[in-house]
Amino acid sequence: MTDVRRVGVAARVFTLAVIAATAFVGNVGTNGVWYVLGIAAFAEAISLSEVLAEHPLAIIEGVLTAAAAVASFPANEAALPYLATPALIAGVAGGFRWVAGVLVAEGLVISGVSWLLIGNYDAALAAGAVTWLTTGLGLGLLGTFTRHSITRSGTDNTYRSALELIKQLHALSGRLTSGLDPVDLADQVLSIVGEEIVVRQAVVAVRSGSGDFTPLRYSNGAIPFPIEGAQELMYRCWQTRKPVLGTSRIALPLNTETERVAVVLVECATPPDKKAVDRTMARLDPHAVRLNAALLFTSVRESATSEERQRIAREVHDGVAQDVASLGYLIDNISVTATDPQQVEDVARLRKEVSRVVAELRNSVFDLRNEVGATQGVGQSLASFARHVGSHSNLTVHVTLDESTVRLRPRVEAELLRIAQEAINNARRHSGGHNLWVDCRVHPPRAEISVLDDGEGLGVPRDDSHGMKIMRERADRIGADLIVQSPAQNGRGTRVTIRID
Repeated sequence: MTDVRRVGVAARVFTLAVIAATAFVGNVGTNGVWYVLGIAAFAEAISLSEVLAEHPLAIIEGVLTAAAAVASFPANEAALPYLATPALIAGVAGGFRWVAGVLVAEGLVISGVSWLLIGNYDAALAAGAVTWLTTGLGLGLLGTFTRHSITRSGTDNTYRSALELIKQLHALSGRLTSGLDPVDLADQVLSIVGEEIVVRQAVVAVRSGSGDFTPLRYSNGAIPFPIEGAQELMYRCWQTRKPVLGTSRIALPLNTETERVAVVLVECATPPDKKAVDRTMARLDPHAVRLNAALLFTSVRESATSEERQRIAREVHDGVAQDVASLGYLIDNISVTATDPQQVEDVARLRKEVSRVVAELRNSVFDLRNEVGATQGVGQSLASFARHVGSHSNLTVHVTLDESTVRLRPRVEAELLRIAQEAINNARRHSGGHNLWVDCRVHPPRAEISVLDDGEGLGVPRDDSHGMKIMRERADRIGADLIVQSPAQNGRGTRVTIRID
């Protein structure tokens, strides 16, 4: 049921309730009540069946009510007030034009039917009709104003609300003392835990879409701290929203009043007492709100980035790629009529170049669309990309994959994938090699990806080359080390390594 139909139902029920109370409590006739009840039931049945729109139905309802008001004269005190209801519904459903139509139709019916049934002018009937038609005009204007709010309460209003929230976020972001970086905020959480509890190692973990916990930030320390075996402990903490103590580990929840945000898993040097845990939880409360805001902001940003990449991919595929492919067909037609040997050679070279550009555009579309998904990590996404490159180039691609079931943060996975893609594309375009080795090892919080070719190695970089600069910027954003070796082995090739410790 739409909002307009809900308003219609509410208006009919409320008006009928008032009319019924007036008729049965006061000393007035009830004939008009039964007339109006029948009209309202008929109108409501038509409305619910949706065989007729609300605004033309309001005119029909107004005409029948006007006829009922005259038919129940002189005991028509219960029927006349209902004249205002169709005008209100018409205003909400169709605007002032339909309000005027309802009132004009009601006035004409009252005048015509009263002349036929009564035969002369009746001041009481005229006064009552004018009173309730005027009331109908006021309610119709109110309904017209309400219509604008109702019609804007759907998608348009959603976008308006989003716009206001974005403006508020933009205004507030500069005043946030801790910023909106989840990693920085997680560092603050770990610092607080370390001040209250004797910690060997700790991690702030967030829950992924698959239900597993993904490390957001590890504390510093040389002791290995795998979290695969602590999933049950963290899950219990998540479900109960309370600290859970294990043998040597404890799980501390980060909750807001309405949401679960993250879990802090702590490897304790000495078991903490209850007071230390309570103090820690009290200090972590405000940080849960900050971290929740940062995670939501990051999610929105990543979603917008992904959608923009998909949009660009569609435009490249449906626009530039198709246009360039069409040029290839034109060149094929020219080659048929070319007779001069030099012209034939030039056309063949041009056709080869156009084919190369089309292949590059298609590879670019694949680059844009290839993303780390909810069900596969960076290693699987990179393997898929490498296989695509191997099947669309002269390179023989060798992939080694060693990936833990525990995932890195989505932003880290995305940046690692883009860096590795750029390294693979550089090898495909410029190395002149025959083999490409891609080695990916991911065991959070550590990860290392190596891309090696057996080509000619790095030459003198062009002034307009920005690929390596962008790769270093991506690595800096996630705190990764980018190492480039050329020549890599036996005086040939280039190795690009991305490492997170």
